[in-house]
Formats: sequence, C-alpha cells, structure tokens
Amino acid sequence: MTEYTPMPTRRPPQPRTYPVCSLKKAMDIIKSKCGDVYVKERHGKGRNKVIILPEPEQELNSIISYGRRSPMNVYEQKLYGMGHFLVDDDGNVITIISHIIEIQTMNRNPVGASNLGPNGEYNPGLDFLEYHREEFLKNEAKFNTDAFGYQVDPFLKLCGPSEFVLEGHTHPDLGVFYSGTDKVSGAARAASSPVCIFVCDPIRKQMLGSIGKNFAEAEIIVYSRGKTPQEELSEDKRLIPPTDEIVRLASQCLRTRGYAGDVRLRTRIDGKGCLKIKLVIPKGRRE
Repeated sequence: MTEYTPMPTRRPPQPRTYPVCSLKKAMDIIKSKCGDVYVKERHGKGRNKVIILPEPEQELNSIISYGRRSPMNVYEQKLYGMGHFLVDDDGNVITIISHIIEIQTMNRNPVGASNLGPNGEYNPGLDFLEYHREEFLKNEAKFNTDAFGYQVDPFLKLCGPSEFVLEGHTHPDLGVFYSGTDKVSGAARAASSPVCIFVCDPIRKQMLGSIGKNFAEAEIIVYSRGKTPQEELSEDKRLIPPTDEIVRLASQCLRTRGYAGDVRLRTRIDGKGCLKIKLVIPKGRRE
C-alpha cells in the first residue's frame, strides 16, 4: 500500500479591506485638490456612489460622443474603467473613476459588441487594452497634474495605484437598463470585488450603475471642470435687462449639442423691441 502525503488544507481567502472615507470627505478632497470643478450630472439612486472625476468625464465624452449622434456611437461600445474603491462607515461602496479606456471591440451592432471577430477569431484590440492599462499604471503617479496645475486623481495617496473598477457599455438611443446578457457578464466581472456595472445611453444622456455581483443600486456623480451657471451669474454684479437675459439663456441653449433654432431681436417702427425665439429641443430633454 502506497501512502501519499496529504495536500495541505486550503486556506479560506481573506476578505479584502478598503480605505474608509465618507462621501462628504471624498467630495471635499475633490473640491480641494482638483481645482475649479463642480457636479455636472447625477444619475440613479442608491447608498453606493460612483464618482467620475473631471478628466475621465472628458475621456468618456470624447469616446462615446456624449450628447449627440456620431459615427462612433451608432453601435454599442465597451468601456473599461480604472480607479479606486472606498467604503463609508456604513459599508457602502464609493467607487472613484480616474481613467476610462475604450475596449476595441469587433462585430458591433446597435445592441451588442463582441470581443471576438465575426467568425470567432481573436481580437487584437484586447492586446491594446492590456498595453494601455499597464502604460497608465506605470505613469499615473508621475504625471498626476492636469493642464490647470491641479491633481487629476486626488486619491492616489489614500488608495494607491488605480485598479479595474468599472465594466461598462453603451445603449445608443435605447435607454439604460440591464439585459439578460448584461446581468450574466456583469455578475462574472464583479464576482469577488465591488466592480461597478455601468450602462450609458450617449444620445439620451442617461447613465445607470450598480455595484457588485448582486447589482446593488448606485448613484452616479459626474464631475466636470468649470463653474455651474448659477455660480457664473452670482459673480456678475451688473443688472442685466430681462430681454438681454432671455437672449443670453436662449443663446446658451443653442450652443448646447442637439439644440437648434435661432434668436431674433429687432426694434419696431414704434420703437418697441420685438424678440422672436425658435428653439428645437432634442427628444428626451423637454422636461
């Protein structure tokens, strides 16, 4: 009879711990370290939060042509988000997005995008994803200052290097929801960590996010560089005539992607002003 040395007992995996930080503290860090920024959009609800920093907000806008139809967002696109995981005192997850990379997919259509080619062949775009990810990780701490002299990612010191935190894709002009395929693939991606499963309709400007394999609800908070319209108005102490204010607001709408029309202000024979505004509002924004 041959005796074999028994295999060592498998050690149970140790639960991972994340830095503890309240939402208020996280937002204070962004405000103090990222310069002239503000909360541009909020989507969804939930105790869990997903915060997109100003630079990845610009990356996202560029990748998916956010707010308009373009040749690049006609079909579904896939997104790979990097950043950090935080937890608050109640155990809710705060996901910080520091960088967004497009996954170069093949065999795309309005309701799907495959990582493989039309005949199941390997997609070399996945090699580029790995290369770009490693290149970013190698250099993110060294080049963490934006064009305005502020920090791109103010959480590097607290959390260390960025990691995979978001699995995303687009639903062009379909609205945001989780399909059956989304639920299966999302649960696999977030099997052992609180990865954010993210869906965005770039044309309707809608976003949906959830946390972990159980798809816990999350609110998405999008930061952008600049000031809110209210802040801009409060700094101008001059009294603006009502007509000029109406023209200013209408002109601001016309400069927004998706809007169309014109504004005409003329003086009638009797000396009174006549203001005509034609404003074509994109579908889904009438509210």
